[in-house]
Amino acid sequence: MQTLIRTAAATGLALVMAMPAPALAQRRGEPQLQVSYPTDGTMDCNQLLVEISRMEQISGVSAENAQNAQNQGALAEGAAGVAVNAALYSGALGAVPGLGAFANMAGGAARRNAEARARAEAERIRIADQRRSLLSGIYQGRQCGVPAAVPVAPTAVAVVAAAPASSDGAVAPAAPAVAPTGD
Repeated sequence: MQTLIRTAAATGLALVMAMPAPALAQRRGEPQLQVSYPTDGTMDCNQLLVEISRMEQISGVSAENAQNAQNQGALAEGAAGVAVNAALYSGALGAVPGLGAFANMAGGAARRNAEARARAEAERIRIADQRRSLLSGIYQGRQCGVPAAVPVAPTAVAVVAAAPASSDGAVAPAAPAVAPTGD
């Protein structure tokens, strides 16, 4: 009986540890990310660069979080399988009614929770990428990062006037004339 209790406790502990936290729990208090905000048009070039960089960082972190969520889902299902097998071999599965069903349900719930987290992170990546594209368009539209055009002063260009050809077909060089260009 003591072995059955230990096995059941270990099974429950393995399942609880394998279950991921609720979706997006680490983002509590953070406002929902949107593609655009009313203040986007008032940002200067430096503010745009900072926000573009932040969107790139959000995409990277969210991609990591999505992968971690998928790994946790696989771990939860594996832990549920190990727990059911341990309960089966120890005899706890037959002695504790519903233990196998509970383990399978808990593993399935953990997998679904992990899939929901992965989908939420994928959506966050999509929004961050769209926002980065929008802000990049504003940045380029304002010609941020483009050096100002240097005004060109009028310059003199040498113009060579051709002399009339002589009777033998040779052209005599003429004196160069200088003509201003520009306005």
